[in-house]
Amino acid sequence: MRLWTVIIALCCGLVANTFAQVPPAAYRMQQEHRQQAFAVWGLDAPLAALAAQIHQESGWNCDAKSWVGALGCAQFMPATAADMAKRYPASLHPVNPRNPRWAFRAQAQYMLDLYRGRGASGAANECERFAFALASYNGGEGWVLRDRALADSRGLPRGRFFGAAQIVNAGRRADAKHENADYPQRILKTITPRYVAAGFGKGVCQ
Repeated sequence: MRLWTVIIALCCGLVANTFAQVPPAAYRMQQEHRQQAFAVWGLDAPLAALAAQIHQESGWNCDAKSWVGALGCAQFMPATAADMAKRYPASLHPVNPRNPRWAFRAQAQYMLDLYRGRGASGAANECERFAFALASYNGGEGWVLRDRALADSRGLPRGRFFGAAQIVNAGRRADAKHENADYPQRILKTITPRYVAAGFGKGVCQ
């Protein structure tokens, strides 16, 4: 009995630790984030993966401002935010990246556009496709296309981000490439499982 008590305590501790890694703000804004993701992606939205991206971008701090000027929960640059409002005036005009509703809607819409775009086309599976979309969100779709072309020229599988486009550099600064390579890895492999365990919905790399 004593051994089972120890095992149960350890398991409970692991679960508690998983939940502790999801900030209170995420729970407060979970419903709004879910609604905006469903409105764009439908009921099959990868909620945990999208939540993990918000976690990585701002830690759910909708007043966040980066040193390069990115704003809000989803850390939109002003030019990108303005472009999203122009493309989707019914749902994203006026621009307000510090407003959670706007930020979550814009994040979901931009990620869906990238997921369906050239940078993610021909991916080997849903996980790889979402990884390409995340890399485009972080560093620009043009760089993702260049990295994929370079991977292809070297005989690496063009449809894979992990272990292919992730490891080649078509010309970015080393620090920028490192950040872009790590961004999908951290979101999909490290943070998303926390949100799945916390009941936020599904990921994409199970």
